[in-house]
Amino acid sequence: MALAHAGLVDRHLADGRDWLLGGDQPTFSDITLATAIAFSKFPVNATPLDERFEHLDAFWRRWQARPAFVAAYADRSSGVPEIDNRT
Repeated sequence: MALAHAGLVDRHLADGRDWLLGGDQPTFSDITLATAIAFSKFPVNATPLDERFEHLDAFWRRWQARPAFVAAYADRSSGVPEIDNRT
């Protein structure tokens, strides 16, 4: 089910928008999507949604570059290797 919804969101982002609702800034919808992607990276879930979909991957990279994300995970102790080992 998650993969079907991820495909739908990936197609939605395929029109070139940076954020789900197409504005200049992320909204609660984007926060929810980023949270879903982050949870998918925990080994117990083992469904890395962004790695299977080009536009979700680009979204995740944009999200990780946001100053608030960088500050939130500055201690590098999230337990998710991709988040903790980013450069």
